[in-house]
Amino acid sequence: MATATPPVSSKISYPTEAVSRLFAPPESEVPADKLRRLLHEARDTGSFLHTAGAYDAFTSAIMTSLGFKTLYGSGWQLAATKSMYPDIGIYQSHQMVELVLEMRKGIEGARNTHWYDTEGKDMLDAPPAFVDMEAGFGGPTQTFTLATELIRVGAGGVHLENQDPSNRTCGHIVNVGKQKRNKVLVTRQQWLAKLKAIKAAGEATGVNVVIIARTDSIDGALPDQESGGVKMAIEDALEASELGVDVIWPEFNNTELDQPQEFSEGVRKYYPNQMLGFNLSPSLYFGKAKRAGTLITNQQLADLGFILQFSTLFNFRTAGMALEKGLRKFLDSGIEALADLQIEEDGQQASPLTKMHQKFAGMNRWLVLEQVLSDK
Repeated sequence: MATATPPVSSKISYPTEAVSRLFAPPESEVPADKLRRLLHEARDTGSFLHTAGAYDAFTSAIMTSLGFKTLYGSGWQLAATKSMYPDIGIYQSHQMVELVLEMRKGIEGARNTHWYDTEGKDMLDAPPAFVDMEAGFGGPTQTFTLATELIRVGAGGVHLENQDPSNRTCGHIVNVGKQKRNKVLVTRQQWLAKLKAIKAAGEATGVNVVIIARTDSIDGALPDQESGGVKMAIEDALEASELGVDVIWPEFNNTELDQPQEFSEGVRKYYPNQMLGFNLSPSLYFGKAKRAGTLITNQQLADLGFILQFSTLFNFRTAGMALEKGLRKFLDSGIEALADLQIEEDGQQASPLTKMHQKFAGMNRWLVLEQVLSDK
């Protein structure tokens, strides 16, 4: 069979070395395989894997540059930062698919810029991302479809909760006036059917996506029934373990170790290697616990089997506080505030990643491309 060759022009030539430095070599390891490997390595060494929620390419690039081993696509941050909605399952299901694509741009952008700046001598690791797929945005069919789309765009893992998608709320209990409102749960059979749908999506795509089964039973209830509590959450976890999910995440509502320990002992009595997940949510009063001298540690949680630890809102709260502080000053003093910002950047022991804003976004790489294409 004849081989087609590309057209050749004597008027076009590219300096191969300069062009080859524009993009870092892609990683060969599939995100799902990498995430699972990192989890198993942490479990087997008695350690933990911790991260925070990214909500755009910018936060993903910063976290990649800083060396986070994994990233988290937080549904709460997606709802608030993209649409200014609360976490009530109101955003469109495929917005998380779009967020995964945006996060990938941030990861790849940081890797490409670093690769270019180090003249191809050093390459940043590409952190795999696990993301929120809420309660599946429907039944098993909708769950299967969304999981398939998330896998196709490169999500390494997904988490699915047992709340009713038509009546879901934030993972932490909502106060309506002075009355506490239980989260509305679906039956365990319905939840397990959706978890099976995610497994089926992995088989259909050929990607063994990491599955994180989240139970809200501690502060949730089936319609017209009382709250389930830790006991019901343990029963959920045992059924999910039987399915072979990678991680089980029970949503707690305080910063004490009593409930995590009870949950861990109840599950690992039967499944000693089952990895657990813990939400380091700013909705819980970790600051108050630290002031009281009762703050738990990441390692204490790891010792109980909570290998995957993540903060859904850390970036949101950190960025919000810094932006509010800076913008209040800029509103009051204008150019003087900008001058003070630059003075503060210059005074940092380690130069902020965004101080050289053009370099952060990779402008020097594109200037080289511009030069290459304009050379005669």
